[in-house]
Amino acid sequence: MGASPALAPDAAIAVTGPDLRWVGNESGLAREDEWSVVPVKENQYGRTDWALSYDTADQGSRAALVRAQPTTDYLQWWPAECDVSIRDGWFYHADQQPKSVDQLTDIYFGSVGRNSVLLLNIPPDTDGLLPAADVTRLREFRERIDRELPEDLARGARTTVAPGLVTVDLGTAREVDRFRLAEDIAHGQQVESLVVEALRDGAWTEVTRAGTVGASRILLLPVPVRARRWRVRVTGSRTAVRMAEFAMYRSRR
Repeated sequence: MGASPALAPDAAIAVTGPDLRWVGNESGLAREDEWSVVPVKENQYGRTDWALSYDTADQGSRAALVRAQPTTDYLQWWPAECDVSIRDGWFYHADQQPKSVDQLTDIYFGSVGRNSVLLLNIPPDTDGLLPAADVTRLREFRERIDRELPEDLARGARTTVAPGLVTVDLGTAREVDRFRLAEDIAHGQQVESLVVEALRDGAWTEVTRAGTVGASRILLLPVPVRARRWRVRVTGSRTAVRMAEFAMYRSRR
């Protein structure tokens, strides 16, 4: 995907451009732990290229950086872009139907929910219009995400921030089954592992855990957990962590 710096100075150049990298598949799913800083090498004419293969399962952990060192020219902020079509293929075919809302929701949580940008292809029909079925499905998809992540229960709640620790007091016990985390990426991506805990029966109890966070990490619980006080505790990081978001939701499916 190319762009003219003169005609579109704010365009993001993707795939092997300097701004975004291809996630390595066309299913719309990122790695469970997706790093935005990865080892790269310069190819012909200065083109950005992977120091590791584009489909390597681990692109940015400490172990990956060591493994890639022999072919690495430098490290680059090169976040992943997940590309996928709403239909089976990239172009319109009258005999195809758009993906289901469940499929699109899984893609959303597997891309946006894993520190990646989602590019959802909507192919125009033979009249140059977006198919009515696809437009309807997009509206249904939007409504589903609004039900999955409705009101942020932590908004306006009493929040205490300490190095590697964010504690939220909701004021009253609430059921929670979705978390959205984000780092302040102006200071890079630092989190390597964390746990989310709830204060239950006077003790902090682990509810879920994750590896990387980056710009956006969404964690789903199979069943809701009810508690008043919650915290996210960083258990591994590269340097000081600056959390920008610790949101909590009760889905309305």
